[in-house]
Amino acid sequence: MIIRRSHELGLEAARDRIDHVAATLGSQYSLTSSWTGDHVRVDGNGVHGRIIVAPEFVEAKIQLGFPLILMQRQIQSRIEELMDEHFGRAQE
Repeated sequence: MIIRRSHELGLEAARDRIDHVAATLGSQYSLTSSWTGDHVRVDGNGVHGRIIVAPEFVEAKIQLGFPLILMQRQIQSRIEELMDEHFGRAQE
């Protein structure tokens, strides 16, 4: 799944907000996160992905393993909700 949001916050503010997103997802889904360059790597049991922070957008690319694929809609909705809270709703 890919979830993208535009922003005009600057890199530092966007990174701070992604830290909050990653921490919330970590506590809810038992994920670990770590920064590598311009992205946060997120990993857990059956979840692998990264959240890229760019000057004009943030983008989550998440892959779910078989046990969690059945929960994809729920997980995607939660990630979208967090991204909307921190970056605003996606442009249609």
